[in-house]
Amino acid sequence: MRCLVALVMTVISHFLAAGASSETVIAIGDVHGDHEQFVKLLQATKLIDSRLRWTGGETHLVQLGDLPDRGPDTRKTMDLLLELQTSSIEQGGAVTTLIGNHDMMNVMNDLRYVDPGEYKAFRSRNSKRLRSNYYKQVVAFLTETLPKAERPSFDKKWRKQWEQSHPLGYVEHRLAWAPTGTYGEWVLNRPTVAVVGDSLFVHGGISPDYILMSIEDINTAVHSAMGEGYTAAETSILYDPLGPLWFRGWSQDLESEENTMALNSILNKYGVARMVVAHTPVLPVVVPRYDGKIIMVDVGLSQHYGHGFSALKIENGQTMAMVGDRWFDLPSDSNQISVEAYLKEVRAAVANPASIDRYLNSLGTQQANEAPAVPAHKNQSQANELLHP
Repeated sequence: MRCLVALVMTVISHFLAAGASSETVIAIGDVHGDHEQFVKLLQATKLIDSRLRWTGGETHLVQLGDLPDRGPDTRKTMDLLLELQTSSIEQGGAVTTLIGNHDMMNVMNDLRYVDPGEYKAFRSRNSKRLRSNYYKQVVAFLTETLPKAERPSFDKKWRKQWEQSHPLGYVEHRLAWAPTGTYGEWVLNRPTVAVVGDSLFVHGGISPDYILMSIEDINTAVHSAMGEGYTAAETSILYDPLGPLWFRGWSQDLESEENTMALNSILNKYGVARMVVAHTPVLPVVVPRYDGKIIMVDVGLSQHYGHGFSALKIENGQTMAMVGDRWFDLPSDSNQISVEAYLKEVRAAVANPASIDRYLNSLGTQQANEAPAVPAHKNQSQANELLHP
């Protein structure tokens, strides 16, 4: 498995480095453990069939990270993407899966948002034995490293509490997500930023603070920081609220002239027409900003966020969003479609349009106020983002 993953990633890296892309690109945002909804979206976009086999031909699927947490079925989704990563190449297509902040967190043993079902998915007939052995190792470690006055009692009550926080399947989950495990190693072989055709894809966003770094530098910095362990990670690119895994400025800050100029500088730096981001669910549909130069694809796909259902298609430089079972043109430099017109058109295709109505009202309020905006890279609200990952 390890050699196969490395081979596939090498092929994709050469593919991206050459500046080539399939004729059609499909981009899908955060999954968060909802395998069933992810499969439905892949089938709706004609990328897989009822037997989960690749049917996308030369299409390039870009999944923007955040496969785990908040839902129970991440393992199924990861196994499917690993399979599609190989089978798509056989038809001339490609699958690129980016690193999201939650993928990184699972590798770094930051388990704040792991759904109990995630551990259950790894349970086996050996789980009790593995957990018992791990418990003994924990007791030995604490006994050796803590002064006697600070040690736990290690009585039945303490062990019961410990087992509740370390359910069966926990050990296997941690081994699989470790840097040398099946899924941890896969994450470490995935890019944080990828350019496919004339589009840049990144989970959170490239903030102005990172404009001096090349894509290769950013990807290397993330991989290197993940290799240094969790203690170092807290002060590195991995948890930087302005870093590529966490930045929300292009999704949340006002579209001011200053922010627009900053965005244009970044797009020019990397030679792309647009930046596609995830990480921040705003509406249950793909949302364009900055006249289509920013496209947000975190539609809240998972049950945790309300089962949004939408994907982005980029074909011959044109951008479209699938909403329901229809494709809608997105605003861009090549058409006269406004964000308001797009959202009013897709409104009829969603089950509950209330969130779209609120968003449309907020756009009108912003335009009416014309208040000076804080630059995206200086927004102090970013400091709070780690509280709501």
